Amino acid sequence: MTLSLNCKEAGDPVCTHTMYGNTEEELLANAKKHGIEVHGYTEETWNEEVSKNLDHFRKLIKTS
Repeated sequence: MTLSLNCKEAGDPVCTHTMYGNTEEELLANAKKHGIEVHGYTEETWNEEVSKNLDHFRKLIKTS
């Protein structure tokens, strides 16, 4: 089972990148990498974003 999360669906107005992972932990690690490399998050700001919005992100995760 592969999990995916689309950046635009998660709240970015223009980014259409989709992250993938085999587990929620792997998916969130890939989302974190994307957030830091592309959107300018730092480790600290990413952790704040996830802690505030984790339930929202979980609702958007798709399985295939």
